[in-house]
Amino acid sequence: MRVDNIDLRLLRVFHTLAQTGGFSGAQAELGLSVSTLSIHLSNLEQRLGVTLCERGRGGFRLTDKGERVLASTEKLLHALEDFRIETAALRGRLIGELAIGIVDNTVTDDRSPIRAAIRRFASRDSDVHVRLAVDRPAGLNHALLDGRINLAVAIFPHQVSGVTYTPLYSETNLLYCARGNPLFGINDPEAEAEQITRSNYAARAYQLDRDLAAVGEAVHRASVENMEALAHLLLSGAFIGFLPEHYAQHWVEEGVMRPIRPDRYRFNSVIELATPTAGKANPIVETFCADLRAENGRMAQHPAPAQLQ
Repeated sequence: MRVDNIDLRLLRVFHTLAQTGGFSGAQAELGLSVSTLSIHLSNLEQRLGVTLCERGRGGFRLTDKGERVLASTEKLLHALEDFRIETAALRGRLIGELAIGIVDNTVTDDRSPIRAAIRRFASRDSDVHVRLAVDRPAGLNHALLDGRINLAVAIFPHQVSGVTYTPLYSETNLLYCARGNPLFGINDPEAEAEQITRSNYAARAYQLDRDLAAVGEAVHRASVENMEALAHLLLSGAFIGFLPEHYAQHWVEEGVMRPIRPDRYRFNSVIELATPTAGKANPIVETFCADLRAENGRMAQHPAPAQLQ
């Protein structure tokens, strides 16, 4: 089949349908009505001479041939994007898309170079669409391996083959309790130590061993997948747990949360830049990573006032 502009449009619609899991998701993504999406899909099936998906009361599901067409479509779309990037590079201009992944609730971290790197990158003469995704470390690893994101900045307790990790900086984690918790009003170290062993402890599932080892004896009664969930548990007064110091600072200043024995219960997490090990050189990714490293180095030499304590 000869591919023309109409076929490319139909293939993009089919790709979006497959990625979003059906007509409702594609409708929101593309701004097209369900009837229009259905017509486009039928037209593509007629051009290809195969049934791409099953749709009806049973839901939306790709056929075996649909799965194969989806794989070929992704290769074609990637090739077109590579062509666009490479021809733009010949003119000395960055054109394309940059997909960045970060771990949740780093926006309060004055040591993070992400904002400065994005500002530096955006100041260039380019036409790059930036996508910023927030996910837990395991999700970021998967997204790097399957090509959904180009790079990620996060802690990675479990590193995987196929991804290269470069340390950037570290963040301090302290053990916290909030108002309403029995530990909140205790100032005696011995009484604190005894109460900790009886306290309900909440830990991050993605670095459970690290969190448990850092607190020692405590009753592990809750697990979370992100920092906001952990903050909710701590602020309820029913749990204690580790939070990054920069993230908890707001509640500490309000007087509703306090660190427990920060001289003893603390550890540092290394924030790393993660990129796929294999793959073609991408000037957009290379340029942003260079900006990220430059800003990270600058911030290490000139820390924000909060880091000068």
